[in-house]
Amino acid sequence: MKIKSILSTAQLATRGSFFLLLITLAANLWQKDAPGIVYFLYLLPLVIFIPGIIRGEIRTLIWLGFVLLLYFAIAVGRMSNPEPLFLDIVELALIVILFISASVTARVTQKHNL
Repeated sequence: MKIKSILSTAQLATRGSFFLLLITLAANLWQKDAPGIVYFLYLLPLVIFIPGIIRGEIRTLIWLGFVLLLYFAIAVGRMSNPEPLFLDIVELALIVILFISASVTARVTQKHNL
């Protein structure tokens, strides 16, 4: 594959999984009847990255990787329950997909000065 097609696929996967993750997190909180402040505190660290994700900035993608580590740890903790909810499984999968696609996007962009 050409570099441009790899980059466009990775950017599409990054944006898609990012917004699907936001929706999944909100739905998961709604399913657990969380109070409004929990929505704010849980989603704010990701909402901050929306402008950089849309513009495709490398620094945003790198910092997103660090923030996703916290969400990954929480999601793995939820998976340790005897019967995890379906949205917990989807959340963990989206976090992994987002981390990989953001890393690939940042690396390809840096390496090829795109």
